[in-house]
Amino acid sequence: MPLKPSRPVFAVIAIVAVAAGLAAVYVTERGAVESGGRCAVASPEAAALKPLATGDLAALLPADTPADLSNLVLRSPDDDERRLTDFAGKTLVLNMWATWCVPCRTEMPHLQALQEKRGGPDFSVLALNVDVGGPDKPTRFLNDIGATSLVDLRDPEMRAFNDLKARGLVLGLPTTFVVDRNGCALASLAGPAKWDSPAALALVDAVAETNAGQSNTP
Repeated sequence: MPLKPSRPVFAVIAIVAVAAGLAAVYVTERGAVESGGRCAVASPEAAALKPLATGDLAALLPADTPADLSNLVLRSPDDDERRLTDFAGKTLVLNMWATWCVPCRTEMPHLQALQEKRGGPDFSVLALNVDVGGPDKPTRFLNDIGATSLVDLRDPEMRAFNDLKARGLVLGLPTTFVVDRNGCALASLAGPAKWDSPAALALVDAVAETNAGQSNTP
């Protein structure tokens, strides 16, 4: 009859399992850091956002090492290729959403209001739709809720979404990134938020003010 493992053996097994889990987390985080590369110099700007993660933005997570999003391959509704480098020099709020995402419908009017309040030569809200298929459904969605001032971008094959997921930067929808003028993701927020709230406006203004004194290359 086989002997039952003693408690110390179970303890060793548990320690090994925990260590393996930590290793997996480390690999994910390491991938995000390495993908950042040139954006590592933006770490102080990201850290400066921590006191602003309050109120309606309490779930905001400033990045330890900002990831480089500048070369994400996106599409316009007409299927033209776009990249975040097309928006170099602007502070961006990049929101990933889908028409089937109920929290996205709740959040979208707040993003529209943010664009109306702060949109201009130095700031834009980018709405990145990840619906698989043709462009008509997302277009109808935005028109129906009156979110027509947002920069309308598409990820019809979910390539950008899967790229960010593989780098440990996104798990679900909606996910929103605060991006500096060089395409570096300073912070992210998983889930919906009131992006036109005083807390959100203070965050956007702080990033824009910092970016105003920087060059376009980190």
